[in-house]
Amino acid sequence: MSGAARRPGPARRRGRVHPQLVIGAVLVGLVLVTALVSLVCTPYDPEHAGTDRLLPPGAEHWFGTDRFGRDVFSQVMAGAQITLLVGLVAVGIAAVVGVPVGVLAGMLQGSGRGRPAAVLMRGSDILLAFPGLLLAIVLGAVYGAGTVTAMVALGIGSIPAFARVARGGTLQVMRSDYVLAARAANRGNLAIAARHVLPNIAGTVLVQCSVNFAIAVLAEAGLSFLGLGTPPPTPSWGRMLQESQQFLGVADHLAIVPGVAIAVAVLGFNLLGDGLRDVLDPRLANTGPAAEHVAAGPDVGPDAASGVGPEPDEAAARPALDLRGLTVRTRSGRALLSDVSLRVAAGERVGLIGESGSGKTMTALAALGLLPDGVSATGHVGLAGVDGNLLDRGERALARLRGREISMVFQEPMTALNPLMRVGRQVAEAMTVHGVPHGTASRRAADLLAEVGLPDGAARRYPHELSGGQRQRVVLAMALANDPAVLVADEPTTALDVTVQRQVLDLMTRLVSDRGAGLLFITHDLAVVSQVCERVVVLLDGVVVEEGPVAEVFAHPRHEYTRRLLAASALEPLAAETTGPAEAAAEPGAGAAPSATTPPSSGPGPLIRVEDVTRTYASRGETVHALRGVSLEVRAGQRFGIVGESGSGKSTLLRIISGLDRATSGRVISAGVDLSPADTGAADTGSVGSAASGRARFGGGPTTAPDLGDLRAALQLVFQDPYGSLDPRMTVGDIVAEPLLNPANVREGGPRTPAARREAVREMLDAVGLPLDAAERYPHQFSGGQRQRIAIARALVCRPRILVADEPVSALDVSVRRQVLDLLARLADEYALTLLLVSHDLGVVRHVCDHVAVMHDGLIVEQGPTAQVYDDPAHEYTRRLRAATPLLR
Repeated sequence: MSGAARRPGPARRRGRVHPQLVIGAVLVGLVLVTALVSLVCTPYDPEHAGTDRLLPPGAEHWFGTDRFGRDVFSQVMAGAQITLLVGLVAVGIAAVVGVPVGVLAGMLQGSGRGRPAAVLMRGSDILLAFPGLLLAIVLGAVYGAGTVTAMVALGIGSIPAFARVARGGTLQVMRSDYVLAARAANRGNLAIAARHVLPNIAGTVLVQCSVNFAIAVLAEAGLSFLGLGTPPPTPSWGRMLQESQQFLGVADHLAIVPGVAIAVAVLGFNLLGDGLRDVLDPRLANTGPAAEHVAAGPDVGPDAASGVGPEPDEAAARPALDLRGLTVRTRSGRALLSDVSLRVAAGERVGLIGESGSGKTMTALAALGLLPDGVSATGHVGLAGVDGNLLDRGERALARLRGREISMVFQEPMTALNPLMRVGRQVAEAMTVHGVPHGTASRRAADLLAEVGLPDGAARRYPHELSGGQRQRVVLAMALANDPAVLVADEPTTALDVTVQRQVLDLMTRLVSDRGAGLLFITHDLAVVSQVCERVVVLLDGVVVEEGPVAEVFAHPRHEYTRRLLAASALEPLAAETTGPAEAAAEPGAGAAPSATTPPSSGPGPLIRVEDVTRTYASRGETVHALRGVSLEVRAGQRFGIVGESGSGKSTLLRIISGLDRATSGRVISAGVDLSPADTGAADTGSVGSAASGRARFGGGPTTAPDLGDLRAALQLVFQDPYGSLDPRMTVGDIVAEPLLNPANVREGGPRTPAARREAVREMLDAVGLPLDAAERYPHQFSGGQRQRIAIARALVCRPRILVADEPVSALDVSVRRQVLDLLARLADEYALTLLLVSHDLGVVRHVCDHVAVMHDGLIVEQGPTAQVYDDPAHEYTRRLRAATPLLR
């Protein structure tokens, strides 16, 4: 919260001078001023022929004269008019036509309507068969050569380039969570295009404009050179170049002057486009340190001194990894790490823990010599068997050590692997770069992949063909390929399900033990450390505040920060699991057939009812069954949890309940709105059933209905990624207010004016614990936990009855996770919310929810009160989930 309170003003956000923008603006301004001045006067008549021909530059004629005795300087000034006119008109035609076509095609394809999108793009691609120069020749033959013909031809020829750029950018935006959040807020396609798509592709389009302006200027020069551009005697830079060719070597100034003018214009517009792209991106603004979490270590007091640093009487054996007095600073002198010391003995497993921004990854990168630009390290980094200080070695010497003496397992395996290379070749490459023959490396790679538990044939697959756990096994095989003395694992299981996490952790522990390698395990999860590591080192703001044996530190923490981490890691069960309306309904028996529908119950009907729902997809000619007969009921005021691994169908079910997807069959009623497929809605009774028959479809995208606005007002979502679900180009105030822009989402008496919306945003930011000035800032200026609070504020601003949270804390540190979970529970009580929480962690659901359903392979295998399911699971899969959940020991 302290970081949030330091708000940089708008002037500071834009205060830094952008050199590219300034230089580009100066160059473009020079061309523009030249063109404007030439409209009023020039030193000589640029079209008047004189007697002094081919004069060199001098006092009377600054740039000399041409073969007709015309003043070259005056011609350059007048030619600037043609250059600007051709460039601006050509780019304007291309952008005005190409960008809407590309945006429409991208939105259609992103919404599942691939066929009309393909028709649009193929239509624009036909123009590629007629490049601008060829089209200018054709149009010139039909309508006559001239400036107008050149401008139109160049503009039409550039339409496909703008359409392709706009389509690519739109597709990327349409796949983002913040567009999904906008759909969940009942925003229409035009609103999404205006508020999300166009602002986020504006930078790319601006760069394309600058590039195409340069192309148009050069193309006009080429057309004039061929006699198809500006007709004589009207001067243009291109014609001046064309006329100068026969005098090269005699009067070189005739080619140099217009050539330099064209170069200045092209360079200016390119720099201007790049500068505008950067300036318009708030993530690149000079926002100061408000959002940063790595800061100079404070005075941590006497607790920090105890147990820090190596003892003099330690064993004389040289450790596998030895960091002493490691300090990392930025160019400005700010310390990211301050006097960090730790040792990892051969065969020892050491955990390095702390919240995001504490310096854990920076420590690992410094040990491997992989610090980012602008950051330098001092101190000592030693490796067993390697003489001297690694910090004194150059890049070439360090490259010979990485992967052989010390290796690293990165957090996200998909980004750590080459998507265009088979995994077997990637594992082999880790050995061949250190001199292992290709044949030996290939055989060794196959053995390693088998050793880490991958099936036969995995070596021939690409990364995208493997699951997350399998990809992490490949990365582990690469790291161990050369039997390094030290293995550094940076959050290697954060993105994995609990069962896959357990498998990877067990595998890593066994392989490291078998090889006698030292393991530095970096994580924010104390429960994982308690199961994997023997010693633990605690980092806070780049300072080691405590270290020692895991059992001792966790049982008797000396530092307050360690005590806070331990308290946040222990997620106790929901305080009062009382029998309420949720338990009044009869539940399917534990272990009952998952496809059986929930039996009818007495009392008020459920707020959410799902009966025998299936969802199938077609993928590469095969049918994928995401849901296979799912049934559940969620009653008003209930806190309902859904747990299961990735691929179990949790998110698919959530999207169907939220109206963002549609079931293949079955019955779905959410907040009184019938979302059942049209062929199953007839069985419903009352007014709700009639909604299904009038339902309009938008391709394969979100389900829309006449009363879908009622669902949006009653149900809102919180997404998993607290950064990806927030539009980076919108301020927090605009993000939180977006659901209120659709009157269908606003209840009777709710905020309908701009002033009322601003007041509602302020109230909601205060409710989730954010300062009021947060509304004027951008998402990148907040921590992960604060961004998730913003997402929660957006979901609750229209006062829904149902809050749906999809893995809302899986990407957060343990302390932040605890804060967000407690916030959700408090808001559920204060706003009388019905909470539907999805997670792969039984502990998270047990902490918040009073009822839980366990999903596996598209089925609900078990459901009931959380305490009953957790303490006495009836299904084998639930027992496996519980056993795989790491517990703090």
